[in-house]
Amino acid sequence: MTISSDHPTGSCAAATPIPDAGVSKRQLRSAIIGGTFGFFVDMYDVFLPVIALTPALSYFLPAGLATSTKAIVAAMVFVATMVGRPIGAMIFGRLADRVGRRRVTLWSVAGCGVTTLVIALMPGYTTWGLVAVGILIGLRLIDGIFLGGEYTGAVPLAMETAGNGRRGLYGSLVSIGFPLAYCAISLVTFVTLHFAPAKGPGSSYAQWGWRVPFLVGALLSGVFCIYYSRNVKESPIWKAAKKRSNPLRTVVFGPVRRNFWQVFILMSGVWLASNMASSLLPASLATQSNLTPTQITGIIVLAQFVHALCFPLFGALADRVGRRPFFLGCAVGVGVVCAGLFTYLAAGQRSGLVMLFVVTLLIRVSGASVFAVTPSYICERFPSAVRGSGFGLGYSAPLLVTAGYAYYQDWLTHLMPYSYTPAVLLVIGGVLIGVGALMGPETKNVDLSVDTVTPGRRPAAVITF
Repeated sequence: MTISSDHPTGSCAAATPIPDAGVSKRQLRSAIIGGTFGFFVDMYDVFLPVIALTPALSYFLPAGLATSTKAIVAAMVFVATMVGRPIGAMIFGRLADRVGRRRVTLWSVAGCGVTTLVIALMPGYTTWGLVAVGILIGLRLIDGIFLGGEYTGAVPLAMETAGNGRRGLYGSLVSIGFPLAYCAISLVTFVTLHFAPAKGPGSSYAQWGWRVPFLVGALLSGVFCIYYSRNVKESPIWKAAKKRSNPLRTVVFGPVRRNFWQVFILMSGVWLASNMASSLLPASLATQSNLTPTQITGIIVLAQFVHALCFPLFGALADRVGRRPFFLGCAVGVGVVCAGLFTYLAAGQRSGLVMLFVVTLLIRVSGASVFAVTPSYICERFPSAVRGSGFGLGYSAPLLVTAGYAYYQDWLTHLMPYSYTPAVLLVIGGVLIGVGALMGPETKNVDLSVDTVTPGRRPAAVITF
């Protein structure tokens, strides 16, 4: 392998582009729809334990268990998925770079669907005792591994098919699956709770109602696999690229390691902000407002839907002004606006359905809009030969740091009331996003068909094999 650095950052003049494979509009459309659908299925599965399983967790636990212990078990179920995703990125990222994006996408989503189906059919504590919750945590870990694999295939394939010029817009269409999935799982759970209320371990929801959202998730995985296998072709850029024997090592320890650690810092801030603006928002509204659980679910679903409609606008904006200015704007939004809104909620009991909807929407827009551009940006930071590994690890590895946000909050309670801790973590998240953006170059004009590496602010390097 030889490395040269004889062209300026962001320029592809010194590199040899991969031959144009003549991507048709139909192929582009199928790849973008496939990426969006895959992201939707993935994030739907991520939110299952948080939204659908929490009201029925008593099904897997003995009666009379302390509330604190139940909270720890619930956190373990969620964290198991988060831990599994970086593992999946390492396993499937290498495969995506070696055997193909399309094949790995189908393998990972199929595995996710099977695991979700097995969970939906599981007996609970009365049948298997504490073994049931242990198996549940284990299955969520396996599920997380498959979830981490989906990112390494479908997203790079979609971005490599998209070409240049409007990649930010196309990336935002892929990532729109994130907020739409949150809406979908909330609606499915809401409707299920209407027909099977959750009123203790013996209630209809605890016995069978929670299985409905899981069965829907397994069905979505099956539908995705059918669509993807029939409509999406392999990335022409990947087919033409020379393959690396160990793309994972190239990403973490090789010539693109600076790119990886820069993305790691940026995404640590992104995930920290997302944990506050997504996972903690329902609890904050429940404890710091006079809204009923039904009203909270309603305004969050509506705010998520409105926010999702804004994603294409953010993607088009990033294509126009550039990735770095967009991320710097998001850093201010997270560290100032979103943190300020959480402080507002923490300062007292809030009332007014319309006002709280506006606050919720602003929290979503200021705290999570950065996701509109992360698919295109992370793909732009890695050459085609290692893009699957680079995207998967860059996107998922920071979860190993940020998934423990509840412990960070617990430590901060020694310094301040618990209700104010999200604002502190949001400020930290905003700083990390800003620092990560400043460490990296502008990438909106990078040609993904060229095996270039732009480590930090140094001249770009071209890798040849």
